[in-house]
Amino acid sequence: MYLKSVFSSIVLLLFLCSCTDSDRGEPTVVDANLSAALEQATDYAIIAAVEKFTEEANSFSASANTFCAEANASTLTALQEQWRVLFSQWYRLSIYNFGPLDDDLIFPAYTFIDSLRLRGTDYTGTVRSEITADISGDFSLDDDYYALKTFNKVGLLALESVIFETASSEHSQVSENIIAEYQDQSRKCDVLKGLAGQVLARAQYVEFGWLIAHKDSSTPYRTLFINEQLDNGAQPLAQLLVSIQEFLDYLQARNVVTTAAQTSAHSWQAIAATIDEVELLLQGGEQTTDSFFDVMVATGNQNAVDSVNVNLANVRQSITDRNAAMLEINLGNLDGNFKREIADSLNVSLGINFTDGD
Repeated sequence: MYLKSVFSSIVLLLFLCSCTDSDRGEPTVVDANLSAALEQATDYAIIAAVEKFTEEANSFSASANTFCAEANASTLTALQEQWRVLFSQWYRLSIYNFGPLDDDLIFPAYTFIDSLRLRGTDYTGTVRSEITADISGDFSLDDDYYALKTFNKVGLLALESVIFETASSEHSQVSENIIAEYQDQSRKCDVLKGLAGQVLARAQYVEFGWLIAHKDSSTPYRTLFINEQLDNGAQPLAQLLVSIQEFLDYLQARNVVTTAAQTSAHSWQAIAATIDEVELLLQGGEQTTDSFFDVMVATGNQNAVDSVNVNLANVRQSITDRNAAMLEINLGNLDGNFKREIADSLNVSLGINFTDGD
């Protein structure tokens, strides 16, 4: 019985190895497993992240309404905590910065959610000035007004400023002072609701694009992605790996951990959420039957999987230690995994721009 089991395993291994030659142009067992892994990653990771972000944006708007109806320590704490949840969910979604998140050459949705991502510029001073001007003005603070604001005056950063500090010159972070300002300045709640509405609108746009209709078409981006019909001509898996690699590069190149979410002190937790999402995408979750790691192992690349897992653990350790220098190094190593080990193991060509250096 044992010999029969060993023989069967050898036959299966030889069969899988013989099916990795894609030069024949015929679908193989590995091709089918990779296709299944991509589809499951799309549904159980990417779209799940999209839907969860919309859900948290809705919850934030609800918390804002509750706080404005009765501003006190309890409702402010709940509002601030909901912002942290929303921000962390954004850092899960951010690794998928393609399709509906980035489908406009001039006004991509992601910039109106996270202004830092575009050039690494910290617009804290800009949003503070804008919030102060809106509170002191006498014009209508309705949805139409907020819809016309530029990307650097809205988004998660503006929401952070409006609920974690006062708009006064000292920008106090003391809860009692924040609450008092809302009680004394009725327009500040209009600012809060207007900014929250814009983040929710962008989240809904992205979700609609993935699930209902992408841009001017009547086809969901999910369908285009799974069926390799992307409007930029890219291969879905290459698009996915490049997007993750670019975000990991952005985190280290722009010193995000010491720049983003400083008023709320939530940058480390957000980057931890990113790493959780990367692991979910590669390894799969409870619903997953075919993952990218499974395909990598089946094609004889267990060492590549081990390398990724080591680097994921190292990033987490640097987060636990709050060591910014080591975080950049470990993010760079994980970034390198996507450029080389993961791409090579899945037989994906990323192009010279994404494989040179770390």
